[in-house]
Amino acid sequence: MTEEKLVSIGEVYLKSDRSSGNMVVLKEKEEDSHHFIMFVGDSEFAAIAKEKGMVEPKRPLTHEFYLRIVDNLSVEFLRIEIYDMKDNTYFANVFFRANGSEHTIDSRPSDAVALALNRKIPILVNYKLFRRELTPEEIKEYEEICKTVKF
Repeated sequence: MTEEKLVSIGEVYLKSDRSSGNMVVLKEKEEDSHHFIMFVGDSEFAAIAKEKGMVEPKRPLTHEFYLRIVDNLSVEFLRIEIYDMKDNTYFANVFFRANGSEHTIDSRPSDAVALALNRKIPILVNYKLFRRELTPEEIKEYEEICKTVKF
C-alpha cells in the first residue's frame, strides 16, 4: 500500500450560497490555489461556524454535548484525517488516546472538523482530495455549458 500525502490544514472557510448550499473549504495556506471542499447540511455548518466564533447558539450543539461527557473521561484527541472518497462520500478518522493507547474511529468529515476546531488539534487531508480553484474564465465557461445541457 502506498503512503498518501496528508496536507496539514491551516485555513477553514465557510461559504453559504442559495444555489450551491453550505460549503466548508479547507486550505493549507490562505494563498493556495488548491483546496478541499465539502458540502454540508445546516447543522454541520452551524457546528463549524460556532467553533470558528461566527455564531453563538443559545444552547449547546450536539458535538458540544458529547464533548462535555468526554471531558469527564481520560481522553486526549490527537488529530483528524480526511483520507478518502467513495461513491461521492468523504471518509475521515479521529485519532485519540485513552487509557494509554491510541485509537481511531470513523467519523463524518464535518463532525471531525468541528471537533478539531474545538480541541485545537491538527486537521489533515489526503492531497488526492484537493481541487484547483477555477479562474473566473473557467467558471464562465462552465456556466455556459450548464445552460446548454438539457436534463
